Amino acid sequence: MKLFWTGTDSLMLLDYSMRPFRKKVYWQLFRWFIKRFEIFVQEHYCDSQNIADNLRRFGLKRQIRVVPDRIDERKYDKIPHKGFNVLYYFPYKGDKRFIEWLYGYDIFLQVRERFPDLNYIIVDGTYDMSWIYPVTDFMIRCNRHDGASRIRQECDLNDIPYYWSQTDPDLNKIIDALQEAYTI
Repeated sequence: MKLFWTGTDSLMLLDYSMRPFRKKVYWQLFRWFIKRFEIFVQEHYCDSQNIADNLRRFGLKRQIRVVPDRIDERKYDKIPHKGFNVLYYFPYKGDKRFIEWLYGYDIFLQVRERFPDLNYIIVDGTYDMSWIYPVTDFMIRCNRHDGASRIRQECDLNDIPYYWSQTDPDLNKIIDALQEAYTI
């Protein structure tokens, strides 16, 4: 058996203190299950070094391979657009306090307060991004824990400047990057 790990899964192996009690029990059982049944796993796969480091810190014994996520470049045509729009990814599902912390919602609100005249597009993963990328001028992904973000890769394909953090987002760096993109 081979396992592919995502960002939140690997984070929960290390820290489930942000969860309500019911969820803590679930994650404790998840951790116990992973430790006991790892003997059936041949290899672990993930899409970033950050996640691989978390898996090693947790103590997984099998080989951990970092495999970049592949996306279809033909799906994202470069279409000219007008206006200055800032894209922010924020899923609304799950434990609100944890999701806000994980996706840096507090930092995003500070950016929005600093630049109130810009247009902000907030997506949650349910949108057809082929309609959104053509009108996006900058993307903010200020996560406190992240793997190899697919939205960041798609912004690269569409030549959209962005701020992306895998850990410890920095408000000043976001402001500098946004100002640089806004004045171009």
